Amino acid sequence: MNENTQILKDISDKLDVLLNKKPMPKLLYAKDIANNYKVNVSKATRLCKEYGTNFGGWCIEAEKFKEILQNEGKQLFDNLKE
Repeated sequence: MNENTQILKDISDKLDVLLNKKPMPKLLYAKDIANNYKVNVSKATRLCKEYGTNFGGWCIEAEKFKEILQNEGKQLFDNLKE
């Protein structure tokens, strides 16, 4: 097997691994939360700081946000730490 064929085989193997992985979680950024839930960006950022991560900006996984919103209800944004 020549070098070019080996490189192509390696690329193909790596693509197969990537395609077979679970899909990446959808991230909601603080700005998106502020726009969609009528809270200010500061409160949305505090929510992401408390429950999410800083990944190119403060964000939270969509499923985690949905779970927190179902558990906390409307008081979610009022109960955030300062």
